[in-house]
Amino acid sequence: MEMMNSLSQNKSTGVLENLFGMKGGHEDSSYAKNSSVQLMIVEAAKPILERGIYENLKLNFNGGAIVRIADLGCGTGWNTLVVADRIVKAVQSIVEEGNKREFEVYFNDLASNDFNSLLRILPPLGHDSGDADGGRKPVATRSYYAAAVSGSYFKRLFPRKSLNFCHSSFSLHYLSRVPESVEQKSSPRVYISSDCDEAVGAAYLHQFEKDITAFLSARAEEMVGGGCMFTLQCGRKSGSNIMKEQGTFGDISRHLEYAFEDLVIEGIIKKEKWETFNMPWFATNSEEMESIVKKEDSFSVITVRVLEGFPLHSITQVKEGEEEMFGRSVENQYRAMFEKVVGTHLGCEHLTNEFFSRIAKRATAKFKEYLEDKVELVVSFLVRK
Repeated sequence: MEMMNSLSQNKSTGVLENLFGMKGGHEDSSYAKNSSVQLMIVEAAKPILERGIYENLKLNFNGGAIVRIADLGCGTGWNTLVVADRIVKAVQSIVEEGNKREFEVYFNDLASNDFNSLLRILPPLGHDSGDADGGRKPVATRSYYAAAVSGSYFKRLFPRKSLNFCHSSFSLHYLSRVPESVEQKSSPRVYISSDCDEAVGAAYLHQFEKDITAFLSARAEEMVGGGCMFTLQCGRKSGSNIMKEQGTFGDISRHLEYAFEDLVIEGIIKKEKWETFNMPWFATNSEEMESIVKKEDSFSVITVRVLEGFPLHSITQVKEGEEEMFGRSVENQYRAMFEKVVGTHLGCEHLTNEFFSRIAKRATAKFKEYLEDKVELVVSFLVRK
């Protein structure tokens, strides 16, 4: 894929979406080693997931006894395997005694995802992962067949009426593109900010509605009646203003903006580089999400709710002398999520390293401010009509 000079110049959804895979591998700044906060949230959402399956999943089969599960936007690392294991075990618990079922899990993400690393850590069929990474990673068992499926989940990925359960965590907040009206503007911000006009927020909301509708419509074709879907995405509190309060993304955007600003002030990049950087994401609230689901009308809403109060950064306490360690930790987290898209925008490894070194520097100096950052999420459990 040819590298772009800036995100705003990229009008191709197909190219843009491939910039947003998490950083693969197992180095210090990989997603696999910087997703402990995500695992904490997955654990907190476990009761919603399991109760939804126990009370709502109807196993309707078309000529077979295979339960098919899709993890959409699966990413890579142990968290992915923990989620797959949890879903399979929950479904196994409701299968009628004497009805032996086999399970197949499809791990889906964009082609840029590090599927190789994910499949390398996949335990053999019928085994668990043992002492995963010296006890530092959660143990995942495997009682299912597995396959990797690349492609955008805003489109069809599977045959009609082939899936019994769909799952998506930390993915649906990413849009298929930056809204076209926003691309055409230049402004010193990474995302919606407190001083932007109402039209910017409306454009992002419209794009989110369009993308989620496409996502639901595609899944409606692929899922059997009575099948279930669980989604978890970064969001914001109910009733909050779409312009002024973007929850987690407001905090992250502010930190990214500081890094751009430092590079501009120091003369390392031109201001245009900052002005043309727009992240294609949107933090919805529960009312917006529920409204979109009901309007699309393929799924019944069992629950749509907000979870909040989780720390944004993996280190939650900093003692004297640990400030630089905290700064490096924040840098690694941001590299895991944004190194590909920032690097593509800046155009070379040197500038990318300069950018993330500013992330670390400010997090070191302002660690108390960073410790206050929280994650807000919107969780939904839906049933295919």
